[in-house]
Amino acid sequence: GRIVLEGDEITIESSGKLDATGATGGGTVLVGGDWQGSGPLQQARTVSLAEGALIDVSATQSGTGGKAVLWSDVGNAASLTSAHGTILALGGALGGDGGQIETSGHRLDTQGVRGSAGAAKGQGGVWLFDPYDVAIVSSSASGGSFTGGTWTPSANSSQVLNSDIQTLLNGGTNVTITTGGAGTQAGDITLAAGITKTAGASATTLTLKADRSVVM
Repeated sequence: GRIVLEGDEITIESSGKLDATGATGGGTVLVGGDWQGSGPLQQARTVSLAEGALIDVSATQSGTGGKAVLWSDVGNAASLTSAHGTILALGGALGGDGGQIETSGHRLDTQGVRGSAGAAKGQGGVWLFDPYDVAIVSSSASGGSFTGGTWTPSANSSQVLNSDIQTLLNGGTNVTITTGGAGTQAGDITLAAGITKTAGASATTLTLKADRSVVM
Protein backbone atom coordinates (compact mmCIF):
# COMPACT_ATOMS: atom_id res chain seq x y z
CA GLY A 1 0.00 0.00 0.00
CA ARG A 2 0.92 3.67 -0.26
CA ILE A 3 -0.14 6.50 2.04
CA VAL A 4 0.94 10.07 1.24
CA LEU A 5 0.15 13.10 3.40
CA GLU A 6 1.06 16.50 1.94
CA GLY A 7 0.57 19.90 3.52
CA ASP A 8 2.30 22.79 5.27
CA GLU A 9 1.44 21.61 8.80
CA ILE A 10 0.72 17.92 9.38
CA THR A 11 -0.19 16.34 12.73
CA ILE A 12 -0.90 12.66 13.39
CA GLU A 13 -2.77 12.63 16.68
CA SER A 14 -2.28 10.09 19.46
CA SER A 15 -5.12 7.90 18.15
CA GLY A 16 -3.80 7.97 14.57
CA LYS A 17 -2.70 4.81 12.78
CA LEU A 18 -1.18 4.72 9.29
CA ASP A 19 -1.01 1.07 8.24
CA ALA A 20 0.68 -0.06 5.02
CA THR A 21 1.68 -3.53 6.16
CA GLY A 22 1.69 -6.44 3.73
CA ALA A 23 2.09 -10.20 3.97
CA THR A 24 4.89 -10.33 1.39
CA GLY A 25 6.36 -6.86 1.94
CA GLY A 26 5.72 -3.53 3.61
CA GLY A 27 4.36 -0.54 1.72
CA THR A 28 5.16 3.17 1.89
CA VAL A 29 4.06 5.98 4.21
CA LEU A 30 5.30 9.48 3.31
CA VAL A 31 4.42 12.34 5.67
CA GLY A 32 5.57 15.81 4.65
CA GLY A 33 7.95 14.63 1.92
CA ASP A 34 9.87 11.70 0.46
CA TRP A 35 13.21 10.16 1.48
CA GLN A 36 15.70 13.00 2.15
CA GLY A 37 13.36 15.41 0.39
CA SER A 38 13.61 13.69 -2.99
CA GLY A 39 10.87 13.68 -5.60
CA PRO A 40 8.00 16.05 -6.34
CA LEU A 41 6.08 15.88 -3.03
CA GLN A 42 5.29 19.12 -1.23
CA GLN A 43 7.65 19.57 1.70
CA ALA A 44 5.94 20.40 4.97
CA ARG A 45 7.04 23.10 7.40
CA THR A 46 6.01 21.15 10.51
CA VAL A 47 5.31 17.44 10.96
CA SER A 48 4.25 15.86 14.24
CA LEU A 49 3.70 12.24 15.25
CA ALA A 50 2.11 12.38 18.70
CA GLU A 51 2.80 9.92 21.50
CA GLY A 52 0.53 6.90 20.99
CA ALA A 53 0.30 7.29 17.21
CA LEU A 54 1.53 4.47 14.96
CA ILE A 55 3.07 4.19 11.50
CA ASP A 56 3.54 0.59 10.35
CA VAL A 57 5.07 -0.51 7.04
CA SER A 58 6.14 -3.96 8.19
CA ALA A 59 6.08 -7.22 6.29
CA THR A 60 3.82 -9.53 8.27
CA GLN A 61 4.84 -12.95 6.90
CA SER A 62 7.80 -13.26 4.51
CA GLY A 63 9.19 -10.12 2.87
CA THR A 64 11.08 -6.87 3.32
CA GLY A 65 9.87 -4.02 5.48
CA GLY A 66 8.71 -0.90 3.66
CA LYS A 67 9.59 2.79 3.82
CA ALA A 68 8.27 5.30 6.36
CA VAL A 69 9.27 8.97 6.19
CA LEU A 70 8.52 11.90 8.50
CA TRP A 71 9.99 14.95 6.76
CA SER A 72 9.86 18.72 7.08
CA ASP A 73 11.81 21.09 4.85
CA VAL A 74 15.37 21.04 6.21
CA GLY A 75 16.18 24.18 4.24
CA ASN A 76 13.56 26.19 6.16
CA ALA A 77 14.87 27.46 9.52
CA ALA A 78 11.30 27.35 10.85
CA SER A 79 10.78 23.68 10.03
CA LEU A 80 10.31 21.16 12.83
CA THR A 81 9.76 17.41 12.83
CA SER A 82 8.48 15.98 16.11
CA ALA A 83 8.29 12.20 16.44
CA HIS A 84 7.05 10.78 19.75
CA GLY A 85 4.98 7.81 18.60
CA THR A 86 5.90 4.42 17.14
CA ILE A 87 7.30 3.69 13.66
CA LEU A 88 7.73 0.09 12.44
CA ALA A 89 9.35 -1.24 9.27
CA LEU A 90 9.98 -4.83 10.32
CA GLY A 91 11.08 -7.68 8.12
CA GLY A 92 8.70 -10.63 7.93
CA ALA A 93 8.51 -13.11 10.80
CA LEU A 94 9.23 -15.96 8.37
CA GLY A 95 12.02 -14.17 6.48
CA GLY A 96 13.01 -10.87 4.94
CA ASP A 97 15.06 -7.79 5.77
CA GLY A 98 14.05 -4.71 7.71
CA GLY A 99 12.94 -1.57 5.88
CA GLN A 100 13.70 2.15 5.96
CA ILE A 101 12.62 4.80 8.48
CA GLU A 102 13.51 8.49 8.25
CA THR A 103 12.79 11.30 10.71
CA SER A 104 14.22 14.57 9.37
CA GLY A 105 13.78 18.33 9.70
CA HIS A 106 15.75 21.54 10.17
CA ARG A 107 14.91 20.99 13.84
CA LEU A 108 14.25 17.46 14.98
CA ASP A 109 12.76 16.25 18.26
CA THR A 110 12.46 12.49 18.72
CA GLN A 111 12.27 12.27 22.49
CA GLY A 112 10.54 9.02 23.43
CA VAL A 113 10.10 7.81 19.86
CA ARG A 114 9.76 4.04 19.57
CA GLY A 115 9.93 1.55 16.75
CA SER A 116 12.19 -0.72 14.77
CA ALA A 117 13.41 -1.65 11.32
CA GLY A 118 14.70 -4.97 12.61
CA ALA A 119 14.28 -8.41 11.11
CA ALA A 120 13.90 -11.68 12.99
CA LYS A 121 15.27 -13.75 10.10
CA GLY A 122 17.08 -11.24 7.91
CA GLN A 123 19.28 -8.15 7.90
CA GLY A 124 18.23 -5.15 9.95
CA GLY A 125 17.03 -2.07 8.10
CA VAL A 126 17.99 1.53 8.82
CA TRP A 127 16.60 4.48 10.78
CA LEU A 128 17.90 7.80 9.44
CA PHE A 129 17.90 10.94 11.59
CA ASP A 130 18.72 13.92 9.36
CA PRO A 131 18.61 17.43 10.89
CA TYR A 132 21.14 20.29 10.77
CA ASP A 133 23.08 20.66 14.06
CA VAL A 134 22.21 17.81 16.41
CA ALA A 135 23.22 16.83 19.93
CA ILE A 136 22.97 13.30 21.30
CA VAL A 137 22.01 13.71 24.96
CA SER A 138 20.96 11.62 27.96
CA SER A 139 17.97 13.84 28.72
CA SER A 140 16.32 16.85 27.13
CA ALA A 141 18.26 19.90 28.29
CA SER A 142 16.92 22.52 25.91
CA GLY A 143 13.61 23.30 27.56
CA GLY A 144 10.39 23.66 25.65
CA SER A 145 6.69 22.98 26.00
CA PHE A 146 3.95 20.53 25.10
CA THR A 147 1.04 21.74 22.98
CA GLY A 148 -1.58 19.20 22.02
CA GLY A 149 0.79 16.33 22.72
CA THR A 150 3.60 17.80 20.62
CA TRP A 151 6.91 18.77 22.19
CA THR A 152 8.50 21.92 20.78
CA PRO A 153 12.11 22.50 21.88
CA SER A 154 13.16 26.06 22.66
CA ALA A 155 16.71 25.59 21.40
CA ASN A 156 17.56 26.12 17.75
CA SER A 157 19.40 22.81 17.42
CA SER A 158 18.01 19.28 17.51
CA GLN A 159 18.42 16.65 20.18
CA VAL A 160 18.23 12.86 20.04
CA LEU A 161 18.22 10.77 23.21
CA ASN A 162 21.05 8.25 23.48
CA SER A 163 18.60 5.79 25.06
CA ASP A 164 16.41 5.90 21.93
CA ILE A 165 19.43 5.11 19.75
CA GLN A 166 20.47 2.27 22.04
CA THR A 167 16.98 0.76 21.98
CA LEU A 168 17.03 0.73 18.17
CA LEU A 169 20.50 -0.86 18.03
CA ASN A 170 19.57 -3.50 20.60
CA GLY A 171 16.44 -4.31 18.60
CA GLY A 172 18.36 -4.96 15.38
CA THR A 173 17.91 -1.60 13.63
CA ASN A 174 20.89 0.18 12.07
CA VAL A 175 21.00 3.89 12.96
CA THR A 176 22.38 6.70 10.81
CA ILE A 177 22.58 10.33 11.93
CA THR A 178 23.58 12.73 9.16
CA THR A 179 23.52 16.53 9.07
CA GLY A 180 23.56 19.37 6.57
CA GLY A 181 24.79 22.90 7.16
CA ALA A 182 23.10 26.22 6.47
CA GLY A 183 22.75 29.67 7.99
CA THR A 184 23.97 29.78 11.59
CA GLN A 185 24.13 25.98 11.84
CA ALA A 186 27.27 24.33 10.53
CA GLY A 187 25.98 20.76 10.54
CA ASP A 188 27.79 19.48 13.64
CA ILE A 189 26.96 16.31 15.57
CA THR A 190 27.76 16.63 19.29
CA LEU A 191 27.99 13.38 21.22
CA ALA A 192 27.21 14.51 24.77
CA ALA A 193 26.14 11.09 26.07
CA GLY A 194 27.51 7.59 25.58
CA ILE A 195 25.96 5.04 23.24
CA THR A 196 26.36 1.34 24.05
CA LYS A 197 24.78 -1.68 22.37
CA THR A 198 24.04 -4.01 25.28
CA ALA A 199 21.62 -6.62 23.93
CA GLY A 200 20.40 -8.38 20.82
CA ALA A 201 22.17 -10.99 18.75
CA SER A 202 21.92 -9.12 15.46
CA ALA A 203 24.93 -7.12 14.29
CA THR A 204 23.92 -3.48 13.90
CA THR A 205 25.80 -0.35 12.88
CA LEU A 206 25.77 3.25 14.11
CA THR A 207 26.84 5.88 11.59
CA LEU A 208 27.49 9.54 12.53
CA LYS A 209 28.00 11.57 9.34
CA ALA A 210 28.35 15.30 9.94
CA ASP A 211 28.48 18.09 7.34
CA ARG A 212 31.28 19.67 9.40
CA SER A 213 32.36 18.07 12.71
CA VAL A 214 31.58 15.21 15.05
CA VAL A 215 32.31 16.52 18.56
CA MET A 216 32.76 14.12 21.46
